[in-house]
Amino acid sequence: MQENPFPLHKLILLHIAGQTPGIRRSGLCDAALSTLSMDYFDVAQALDELAEAKLIQVAARKGEAVLDAHDRAVERCDLTAKGQEVLSALESQIPVTIRRYLADYLDKTALDRRILDTVTATVEPTATGQYRVLLKQHNEQDEGFSLSCTFPTEKMAKKAAATWRESSAKVLQAVVKTLLESED
Repeated sequence: MQENPFPLHKLILLHIAGQTPGIRRSGLCDAALSTLSMDYFDVAQALDELAEAKLIQVAARKGEAVLDAHDRAVERCDLTAKGQEVLSALESQIPVTIRRYLADYLDKTALDRRILDTVTATVEPTATGQYRVLLKQHNEQDEGFSLSCTFPTEKMAKKAAATWRESSAKVLQAVVKTLLESED
């Protein structure tokens, strides 16, 4: 009889959330999928059951400035006290190879997760019927980069916002390079 790996799936999700408090829901799913021990449907079902059992809290935080590609506040995952208790008691059941892999994966993707959390893009209508996009990249101390652009259609504005969220480093690099080019 084949053993049901579902409890292991749940433990892996608890482990990831415990190692990276406030991880985006998408980041938690990506990390879990990268272990190759479950597919998307296993992850979704396990995460739903963990949230229902109040072992993980999955929610958009009040005042969340970071939006997803659909202009909604990103959902973040945190262990609850009950989830921490379960993880502490059962974490040793996660194979050492998976724990090592996840430690390495989470370490290697930490900068990418941090950059994603510093990039914001908002779209708002103007009084003239156009759409303003405010692109920002924050650092710990202040607003590192801010750009406001106006577009004639909402579709164009949303495309610009999505591109910024997905490729801010590339966009910022192109802007800085262009600004600093000399005309010798």
